[in-house]
Amino acid sequence: MKDFFQAVITANKEIIELLENGSSEEFHQSISLGAGGDISSKIDLLAEEIFIKHLSRFGNIYSEECGFVDNKKSDDIIIDPIDGSDNFASNLPYYGTSVALKRDGKCIAAVVVNLANGELFIKDESRFERTHIGKSQFKNVEKNRYSKLGLFERTYCSKGTPELMRRYGIKYRSPGAFALSLAYAHDVDFVLYEGKMREYDIAAGLYMCEDLHVEKTDDFLLVSQNKEIFDKILQFI
Repeated sequence: MKDFFQAVITANKEIIELLENGSSEEFHQSISLGAGGDISSKIDLLAEEIFIKHLSRFGNIYSEECGFVDNKKSDDIIIDPIDGSDNFASNLPYYGTSVALKRDGKCIAAVVVNLANGELFIKDESRFERTHIGKSQFKNVEKNRYSKLGLFERTYCSKGTPELMRRYGIKYRSPGAFALSLAYAHDVDFVLYEGKMREYDIAAGLYMCEDLHVEKTDDFLLVSQNKEIFDKILQFI
């Protein structure tokens, strides 16, 4: 597992270097319709190429842009090359990458990186830790008991939930990068997502929420460290 994690970190370092030295005009070019149904920009494809280069030896690749790459392996790697592409295009510092390793249909390792600030989350069956790209010292991910708000992704697609949030006095932000928000779930009161979910949107982030309260249906995903808030939101969802 150590080699896999190191390869994911190396790929992220390469992507960060690319973002720092590349051309914004080139990055934001719309190229093609990705396998996930969204228009792929140049940076989506470049980041995907980097991940495929570094990770193909570990498993088959399933990515938002190219779809499935059969490397004749027994393990599968689920990738979102750029999580929060619209944020990146809008110069909002909340975008990243997510990678999940699955064996026999079960997630056994995941890495989520915030490309905007270099924060890295890493989890397998024996550890769940965070650090920053370039630093060697990790610390355990722990629940933040001082949190005062939650993260509500795709708020713009919700018909009635924002009004119910206001009525119940539940504070939230809608940052726009789902995998990142799930990685930060231990820091906030809850993470809520309404709408269609694709595997590369949630595979890595949801694995990082195994010890939290989780409710998932075809229409929404609710994750919370706070049982009282979890039950309250679940009632009106």
